[in-house]
Amino acid sequence: MKKLLFTIAFFASLHSFAQNAHETAFAFMKTGDHDNAILVLNKALQADPESEQLLQDMALAYFYKKDFAQARVYAKKLVDKNDIDVNSYQIAGTVYRALEETKEADKVYKKALKKYPSSGALYSEYGELLWSKNDDNAINEWEKGIQADPSYPGNYYHASSYYFYTKDKVLSLIYGEIFVNMEYLTERAREIKEQLLKAYKEKLYLTNGETDKPVSP
Repeated sequence: MKKLLFTIAFFASLHSFAQNAHETAFAFMKTGDHDNAILVLNKALQADPESEQLLQDMALAYFYKKDFAQARVYAKKLVDKNDIDVNSYQIAGTVYRALEETKEADKVYKKALKKYPSSGALYSEYGELLWSKNDDNAINEWEKGIQADPSYPGNYYHASSYYFYTKDKVLSLIYGEIFVNMEYLTERAREIKEQLLKAYKEKLYLTNGETDKPVSP
C-alpha cells in the first residue's frame, strides 16, 4: 500500500513540475525570451523526458526562435510516440512545413487524420500543405473537414477562397457567408467580406475582369 501511495505521489509531483515548467516557459515565450523558455523546459525534460506537453513546448520554443532544425528534433519525438493529441500533430506538421520537408509533413497529416478523422484543424492544415504544392486536391481536404467538423471555421475560409478563383462563384459565396458568420473581427473575416462583395458584383454583372489563381487560399 505504501509503495502504491509513493508511486501515485511521485507521478503527481512530476505532473505538477511539468505544469509549472509549461506555464513559466509560456510566459517567457510571450515576451519573446525563447532562450530562457528553452532553459526551463530542458530542466523539466530531464525529470520527465516523455512529457508530451513539454515536448510540444520545446518544439514551439525552437520554432518561434526560428531554429527549425532543433524544432524538428522535438517534433520527431512527438510523432514517434504512440499516443499523442491533435496539437502534437499540428506542431509537427507546422515544423516540417517550415523546413519545406513536404513529404514528412504529408506523412504526419495522413497519420494524424487516420487517428483523428473528425479534426477540422488537421484537414485545414493538410489542405494548406497540398495547396502549397499547387495540388488542387487541397479542396477535397477542406470539404472533408467541413463535413467532419462543421463548427471549425478554417475550412470554410479556404474553400471560399479556392472557389472564388473558379468560374462558378456560387460555392465561394456559400462558404464565405458561413465563414463570416462564424468568425467576425479577424483579418481573415475582412478578407472574405471583400471577396464576397467582389463575387456578388460579378454575379450581378456590375464588374468585368478576370482573376488569377491565388498564392494561398
